[in-house]
Order: sequence, then C-alpha cells, then structure tokens
Amino acid sequence: MFKNIKFIFSSFKLNVKKEWQYKSSFFIQIFLMIVNNAGFIGVFAIIFTITNEIGGMNFNDVILLFGISAGGFGVKRLFFAGSQDLRDLVFNARLDVYMTQPKNLLVNVSTSKTEISAIGDILTSFLVLGLIGATWWWYLAIIPIAIISGLVYWGAYTFWHSAVFYIKGGDAFAKMGESTMLKAGNYPFSIYDNVVKIVFATIIPAYLFTHLPALNILIDFNVWWLLVYVGGAIAWLLLAFAFFHLSVRRYNSGSVMGGRD
Repeated sequence: MFKNIKFIFSSFKLNVKKEWQYKSSFFIQIFLMIVNNAGFIGVFAIIFTITNEIGGMNFNDVILLFGISAGGFGVKRLFFAGSQDLRDLVFNARLDVYMTQPKNLLVNVSTSKTEISAIGDILTSFLVLGLIGATWWWYLAIIPIAIISGLVYWGAYTFWHSAVFYIKGGDAFAKMGESTMLKAGNYPFSIYDNVVKIVFATIIPAYLFTHLPALNILIDFNVWWLLVYVGGAIAWLLLAFAFFHLSVRRYNSGSVMGGRD
C-alpha cells in the first residue's frame, strides 16, 4: 500500500512538471475553474434572495455542500484523472502499456494524467469556507475531507467505469453515475424521497461524498459518523479494486508496446 501511495505522489509530481512547462495555461486553467465555480455560488445566492431555506438548509449549508463537492472532485481529477481514459485504453488495446509495468494496474492507469484546473476546485473549498465565515478548525478539516471524498469519487467512478470490460458503451454508466453523484451531492438530502435516498446512500454514494462530512463532521461533529465516512471510503476503494482486477481478465491484448504519456 505504501508503495502505491509513494507512486501516486511521484506520478503527480511528474504530471505537474509537464503541465508547468506552459505556465500561462497552468494559471489560466485554475483561474477559469474558480470563476466557473463562483458562477454556481452566484446562482444559489440569487435563489436564496427568494427563499430562506431549501430542504431545511440555508445558504451557508448548501454552499458548504458545494465546497466539499468541489474539493473531492478536485482531488480525484488532480491525482487520478487517468481513470477517465479507461474506455479508450480498453477499446484501443492501449492497456498493454500499463500491464507490462511493475505497478498496480489501476493505480498506474489512474495516475497517468492530471487536470491542473482541479487545483481551482480545491481552492474553491477554501474560498467557500471564507464566504460562510467558517470556524478555524474547518480550514484544517477540509483537507482530509477533500481527500476522503476524492477517494470515494475515484472508487465509485472506477467501479462504474469497469463496465467497459463487459459492454462497449459501459462508460455511460460512469458518466451517468458521476453526473448524478455530483449534482445530488450539491442539494439537501431531505428533498429526495426514500427510494432515491437509498440509491444515493449506496450505489451512487452522494451522501457519503458530501452530505455526511458536511452534516455529521463539520456542522455537528460525531466520531461515529467519522468512522462511517472513512470506512465507506475504504469500502468503495476495495470494491473498485476488486471489480476492476476481476474485470480486466476479459481484456483482449493488442500487443501494443510503449510507455505512459
């Protein structure tokens, strides 16, 4: 496990160095992502001029959900953006390049690329805390929260995306699950009916992604919910790794030689 963690950070450093060659683009991507996120916050600011709460949550609560979502999204895209390319790797027989290397296959694929704009998402988490006047310890807590939610996101996305080993359009499951989780994670959980809540607490872990850390760790800290949060992230990672490595047995090699991008 420690070798994988070391490899993740080594890949991250290498990817950032490649992006740093184009310094103007580097900073523009970050800036534009912050502007994009500010637009979302602006929409909710307008909505809350009409009503004081949505589903029992006020403006600060809803924006906190968005801040956590942005942080988790940012961590996943910053460290594990390569997982987005799984479909192309499988159907273009380019997975061979990673299979011949002495690294964990899923980690190797996932860390092969980074999206620098994701730094803007992570910074948005801190900007949100400043906007809502958060207490000092939230600024410290948002870092591990972003990491844990990012791992939940990576695990769930990998699990859904592994369907590409079975059906050609399997990546549609990943896109649908990703879109649904991100959208559902930004709105009060109470607005959904019971059946939808079950879905968002299980196969699409929107509750684990944003609601649990916001409501049961930051707003009303509970050590048992903290354990559920960490345990849930571990469970999604284990499920993702197990299903991915089971599914990869169906891969048809194209005998492609080469190296990581």
